[in-house]
Amino acid sequence: MVPQVSADPAGIIDYPRRLEPHQLYFAFGGGVGRFGTNFTVFHLNGVSVWIDVGSGFANHHTPGMEKNLPNRQLLLGFPPTAIFLTHGHEDHIGALPHLTEVIPVGTPIFASPFTTALLTVRLKERGIDPGRWDFRLIEQDSDVGIGPFRVSTFFMPHSIPQCFSVGLEVMLPHGKKRIYFSSDFKLRGSEVRHKVQNIKKFAPVDFLFIDSTGSLHEGETMAEREVDETLERLISRTPGRIFITTFASQVERIKNIARIASGLSRPIGFLGRSLKSQWEAAFISREVTAPLHLQKPPSYAAQNAIWLVAGCQADKNSSFSRLTHGTLAKMRLKPGDTLVYSASMIPGNEGKIYEALNLAADAGARVVGVSGDTRVHTSGHGKRGDIERLISYLKPRHILPVHGDPLHFHAFLEFIDQKKLPVTVTEGHRIYALGDAPVLVESVPDETCLVEAGEIHFDATLYRERIHLAEEGVCFVVLEPDRFAVSAISYVGVMSAQFLETMYPRLLNTAQQAALAAAQSAPRNREKKLRDFLSKLHEELIGKNPYIKIVTPQVMAAAAETPVASLDSARETSEVEP
Repeated sequence: MVPQVSADPAGIIDYPRRLEPHQLYFAFGGGVGRFGTNFTVFHLNGVSVWIDVGSGFANHHTPGMEKNLPNRQLLLGFPPTAIFLTHGHEDHIGALPHLTEVIPVGTPIFASPFTTALLTVRLKERGIDPGRWDFRLIEQDSDVGIGPFRVSTFFMPHSIPQCFSVGLEVMLPHGKKRIYFSSDFKLRGSEVRHKVQNIKKFAPVDFLFIDSTGSLHEGETMAEREVDETLERLISRTPGRIFITTFASQVERIKNIARIASGLSRPIGFLGRSLKSQWEAAFISREVTAPLHLQKPPSYAAQNAIWLVAGCQADKNSSFSRLTHGTLAKMRLKPGDTLVYSASMIPGNEGKIYEALNLAADAGARVVGVSGDTRVHTSGHGKRGDIERLISYLKPRHILPVHGDPLHFHAFLEFIDQKKLPVTVTEGHRIYALGDAPVLVESVPDETCLVEAGEIHFDATLYRERIHLAEEGVCFVVLEPDRFAVSAISYVGVMSAQFLETMYPRLLNTAQQAALAAAQSAPRNREKKLRDFLSKLHEELIGKNPYIKIVTPQVMAAAAETPVASLDSARETSEVEP
């Protein structure tokens, strides 16, 4: 069962009622200030146009989180008149399966054939009927009317098929406004629908919302063709099994690898469901002609096989992670194998990726693509040269960088300042008016939806507690509530058993004294006082500040018998509240 964002209006602010008529507004529910969770809403006279509804990534600050979704205040506060999905990456479409209660039945969703096919596959996998929404195909650069908005689409090269930018044109009391929302893009690529002349015809624009991901790098992003040439040379000269991990959405690259394998009479197979889903969508949308996702894979014993491996970010339980950790059924890396890392490392994932690559090397596999001297990957995001060229096409009056974090925004400001063009850096969870320049109108409570197995919640303190537990361990305090007296304490993951045995009498005695002191406070303050005393005690005696869990004697009877509680007993007792 896919956890759903609740449509309960309790606590949701009715923003359209508070906004001025005949004024154009926009807001980001994600996608600015951090990567992922791309969601933008444009609003005018009661009509809301959403651009992308993506999910975000867990990181070391959010242990146990699966993903995050856009701000619930904006999702419910600006119900969509229409939705435009620029392409099929998870950070642009990943929230959709969780919004069946939020997006009304019959809402028109405009997307390319590939994005539509990919979403259809994923919704069906999750038991959701795609027919609940009105998917409308965007097959070439086109225009469509949505209330007061004239919406144009412009296909652009990217690292996934059939990506498009969005143009908005509205008539306001003080004149016409044109907005170009680039989404993700680069300018060198094989997207056959990409027509530069159509972009130039849309110029000049009043506001350009532009992808800033590549703003750290000079030059232009190279075309996929150059990667194809490198991979062909590498594969043709490499004997033995070849494992290639890349982003599952790199359909053009995967298609080229399949062509190379066929030309060399080498069998090819997929490891990972996401690769098969992407290829199925590509087949349905006629991006590829061969249904490889339905073909029987090579024998695991085939010594000349090429294996495409999903999960290049080494996420837990991904095929790449399991392959390198030696837990993938019937498949083990060995001397003579070659592992090609044909991807980039998303910031925050470097540690687990390097761990996986080191394990592959330790197993005897040759690892290619990490040093950068072999060009086996290119980004889907334009560098400074691409950004400058798109600006020259559109001749914007004002520029707003999107799709980046503060590092990228500052880099963008640094190089674009030389062009003497006005730039505004905006923030998520804010509503802006678009007049002569973006003007902040109102801040929105940050209700980013946090997704875990079986639930969606908004409690960010949960992750601070988990980090505290992981770094400092836990102290169970057995408290007799009637007397407000400590009868025992127990530690898990705080110190070695030997050190605990030495320190336990002193720790217990001091904790009991702390309870006596806290008992002198008002009843409602006693537990907080005890926690504060114990935190100070731990800092002084052991140099750590473990998470403190207060429980009753019944819960911790086993811990009262011995100072060294086992991990299993701690798991059992931690499930019972005092």
